[in-house]
Amino acid sequence: MRSLSYPLFLGTLFFAPLAFGSVETWSIALVEILIFLTSLAYCFETRHTSQAFLKVPGILPLFLLLLLMWLQVIPLPPALVKFIAPGIYQAYAPILGIQDTTQWIPLTVNQKSTLLEALRITSYVFFYVLTVQLLSRKELLGKTIKIIAGLATAIAFFAVLQKFTSPDLIYWFRSAPESASPVGPWIYRNHYAGFMELLFPLVLALFFFYRPKFSNQQSFRSKLVSIFSSPASNIQFFLGFSVILILSSIFIGLSRGGIIAANLGLFFFLILLTRKSSNSGRTLPLAFFGSVLLAVTWFGWDPILTRFNATTTGTGALTDGRLLIWIDCAPLIKDFLFTGSGFGTFINVFPQYSTIPSSLIYDHAHNDYLELITDGGIIGFLLAAWFVIIVFRNGFKKLSLRRESFSILLIIGGLTSLFSILIHSFTDFNMHNGANGLYFFFLCGVLISAGNTRIHYRNRATLLQKTTPKWKLSYLIALPLLLAAISFQGGILKAKQQYREASQMYLSPQLSEAVLQKQLSKINKAIQLDPLEGLYSSYKGTLFSYLEQNESALTSYLQAAHKDPLEGAYLQEIGLFLPQKDNELASLLMTEGSKRGLNKEQFIFVLAEWYLAQDERQQAIAVLQQGAERFPSIAKNLPSFFLFYKFSREEIITSLPPQTSTWITLGTFLEKAGQLEESEYYRSHALDYLDREETIKPGYFMQLYSFYRKQKRTDDAINTLKLGIQWLPDYARFHIYLGDYYKQQNIPYRAKEEYEQALMLEPGNEKIRKRLQSIK
Repeated sequence: MRSLSYPLFLGTLFFAPLAFGSVETWSIALVEILIFLTSLAYCFETRHTSQAFLKVPGILPLFLLLLLMWLQVIPLPPALVKFIAPGIYQAYAPILGIQDTTQWIPLTVNQKSTLLEALRITSYVFFYVLTVQLLSRKELLGKTIKIIAGLATAIAFFAVLQKFTSPDLIYWFRSAPESASPVGPWIYRNHYAGFMELLFPLVLALFFFYRPKFSNQQSFRSKLVSIFSSPASNIQFFLGFSVILILSSIFIGLSRGGIIAANLGLFFFLILLTRKSSNSGRTLPLAFFGSVLLAVTWFGWDPILTRFNATTTGTGALTDGRLLIWIDCAPLIKDFLFTGSGFGTFINVFPQYSTIPSSLIYDHAHNDYLELITDGGIIGFLLAAWFVIIVFRNGFKKLSLRRESFSILLIIGGLTSLFSILIHSFTDFNMHNGANGLYFFFLCGVLISAGNTRIHYRNRATLLQKTTPKWKLSYLIALPLLLAAISFQGGILKAKQQYREASQMYLSPQLSEAVLQKQLSKINKAIQLDPLEGLYSSYKGTLFSYLEQNESALTSYLQAAHKDPLEGAYLQEIGLFLPQKDNELASLLMTEGSKRGLNKEQFIFVLAEWYLAQDERQQAIAVLQQGAERFPSIAKNLPSFFLFYKFSREEIITSLPPQTSTWITLGTFLEKAGQLEESEYYRSHALDYLDREETIKPGYFMQLYSFYRKQKRTDDAINTLKLGIQWLPDYARFHIYLGDYYKQQNIPYRAKEEYEQALMLEPGNEKIRKRLQSIK
């Protein structure tokens, strides 16, 4: 009977990177299904054979890590959660006890995200175990490494070709997101670099394995003849080309972390090789470095240098936002110290702690170590570190003991792969990429197999200890996991389709009851398919509110909040539907909701509207003022809000932050609304805050100058220009406009002075020169 497990094993390794890096629900679901199917196939194939199950190094910390992840998903009594993880309890605290329910809560702030992450990592652990079992045979070990080397070469070639022929389209047909930087099948250049960091050391190991053997007595000419006459010379040339192509593609991909990690990995490989082999030589390493440099030079160094120069400003200040994220992670870690906020929940919990004045969504910490601590706490971090230390210790131990060149080189390659990706993990989140996470565990298995699989043997094919296989237990574990992956991931995909169909209709209270009931039926199906998604329960609550079933609406909003307590919109929806007697609790929910979630700018206006509805205008003003100071982008929405709720000038002044651009925005809006007097007030007083601005822009003055020109108030317009010259004396356009004014007023000598000053600032501007020549 032909083996099915090994083809499935290889199919998983091929599918994961080629399916856009396996970052979407459908692709990671298929990866998980393939892994669990491979596990079942392997168990079935070996159930009647004498083949024993090999003990896998590091399985204990992995088991404990998975136990922690699955425990985070299980609901527990709130009192117990408060004792174990006070931070988790505080996330659920605002909604506990509403409607007199005593609902249990999990050890995570988002049960769905943690369950998805638990499934993903569980599948990786299964793949790690499978790798060790399958590659304990030397034939499969050598075959697999060669196949993966070919795959890495093909992807690198495709990535370079795509970069220069269709940089914005993956596979020449799929558009990448607007802010993406696609390289090869990945939408994110750092993840492509991380994948290649994992694989180039294996290709390099094969290159050194196939190189001809020289003696110290041979001349250079003799060595050169040996290279070209060797039976394996074509393989060596191909592998050498592959290494150069892979390393060059990392440079061309412009991943700063990837370039640094790959170079350090190359040094690490050569250091280990030199220490293990005294005749490794210096010529080949120098040839590699030279070839990579020549290849990158041919493609061009300018984009690479520009990319690295963008790390700092001209004064040496860092421009990379990662540092700000890492700083904000400190209080997050403190609040979820031991068990974390739940694996996969960084995107949910970080907005509470972010001090970054931006509406950008940070789904990862851009540091795998920090994110491991925030998600899994100190316990999760120590368990993961324990596993990595065991794998490295096993690798270094076997490196000192093994004598076969293939095993030695493969061990060095495996150690280098893990070293490179762990270096890159300081500045990125490669472990959260579907393909890269899978290949990390695969490489751990390769390293264990390379150190223990015997190339020449009579009796034992591997040095790993054997144990009696418990096939029934393996079935009982793998089969439910396979069914869970199919049902849960499949349910998510189907639920998204249901919600997509339902959300195509714009909801409003004016819709008929029949239409709303139809929408309710659709969203109920989505909830059945994906019961842990809060968005669907929130949508259901909105439908109930339009059907004037407020009690049912409140229940649905509560269900949404239990599924995702850190989504501020759900808390605010609950606050809006609480009875009048619970006004104090409603106030707490509205305020707490504005601090949570991803779209905090929207929550600011919801909270301000609620305070206005409660006739607490001062509270509303304070909310708007604090919100505008933290999120300047909301300034564009302030004018219409002020106008709709009929804010007085005094209230607006109190609400507006002392920022020139915000006052100008309001003045522009009021001008369009026909309130010219109010527009002038805010436009002109915007210049009172120039000393607070880091950068003075000419537009600050031009907006007021243009306004006065439209109103035929020439003197005020000229005074504004003169004020602009005081602040920005090197801005030529101010002098040009002032020269035009003096020319119209028949004051030629003053006009000449201004034009001459403008020409000094812009000597190549022919329009200024013509103006100057026109003065007699």
